[in-house]
Amino acid sequence: MGAGVQFGSGDPSSHHAPGLLRPEVHCERFDLWSGEMKQVKIGMVGLGFIASGHASCYRNDCRVRIAAAAETDPEKRRSFASRFTVDSYVSDWKDLVKDPSIDVIDITAPNFLHAQIAREALRQGKAVIVEKPLALTLQEAEGVMEELEKRSLTTLYAENRLFAPVFRKAKELLASGSLGQPLILRVNELGSGPTHSGWFWDRSKTGGGALMDLGIHGLCMAEWLLEQPIVAVQALAAAIRWEQAKEQDIEETVTTIARFRTGAIGQFICSWGIQGGLDIRAELFGTTGTLYIDQSKTINGIQVYQSEAAGGAFGGKAPREDTNEPRPHQASQTGWSYPPVDEWTVKGHSGELRHFVDCFLEGRNTESPLQRGYRVLEVVQKIYEAVRSRSEVEVPEASYGKW
Repeated sequence: MGAGVQFGSGDPSSHHAPGLLRPEVHCERFDLWSGEMKQVKIGMVGLGFIASGHASCYRNDCRVRIAAAAETDPEKRRSFASRFTVDSYVSDWKDLVKDPSIDVIDITAPNFLHAQIAREALRQGKAVIVEKPLALTLQEAEGVMEELEKRSLTTLYAENRLFAPVFRKAKELLASGSLGQPLILRVNELGSGPTHSGWFWDRSKTGGGALMDLGIHGLCMAEWLLEQPIVAVQALAAAIRWEQAKEQDIEETVTTIARFRTGAIGQFICSWGIQGGLDIRAELFGTTGTLYIDQSKTINGIQVYQSEAAGGAFGGKAPREDTNEPRPHQASQTGWSYPPVDEWTVKGHSGELRHFVDCFLEGRNTESPLQRGYRVLEVVQKIYEAVRSRSEVEVPEASYGKW
């Protein structure tokens, strides 16, 4: 399974329409004991915040089984085991990657491990899922691409924006011609700082600050939505609010102006410095129409105000002490909060993982393979170059569309 994938075939028949994802799988339709359906055996590496999201999605897909998980922290293993069914645990991810019974390696480890684990997993012939970023540097990413080119495997660069229902609907509308030719795209990826783990403040482990953490989402989504590459960028960066950002010389806020191949202009703002939970919005202005997307205050119509910090479903990103469940991104400790009813679905995580399983079982590649991760990392590195040089920097087009 997962073999025989042809990269960059350009055959539209091999992909579903841009606005559509297959419906959720209903487990009662399958008899797991009759041999009519093979369960995909997932090996998860890293059991932090986003791993809980992936596991929540897998729990709703009877075609998937978390066969093993690798995590060095015993407390994280204990917490994960209290919430999810996992066949076995190991402390060394290398043991997991070499296990012949594992079909897929799902990399939800800290950023600095992504490329190393992905390279070895591909070398072992595993299908691979990688959370952003693909690597810390282009040199690291090139090592992953070299391994990938040696074999045909199903891979997923897990950019959830591409599978969020609102962004897929936006792509469908743009493709229909109802908005005309794109003129301006504005994207906000704003938050109050990384609270998942302390390593987010360490450039040697993250590769950067708010741009690598938040801005990378909007950049990847933009090229996918407009179906054209960014060809030039200008950018400014600052570190104002957080002392950790100043001490580590990482960007807390970045504003990027980008030019697309057709001349359309993009404005991308990302920050760790705002209050009130994540602010994820996009606005597209075309020659015959305008489109607004809000994955923040109107994400599903619920607004809650708290004068004091409380538990339950609200309040930051850290695990709640009572359940160890991660809190919604949209929630704040006090003030207004916008908790999603089903964060993993509305943000696109469920859709991307269901799409991956579809592709793996059918022996084809995803619409967001690892090559897409390489491409957006190239754009990000050019933005850093523009910040340093304080000038417009051209972005090569060669890596665009190589999937």
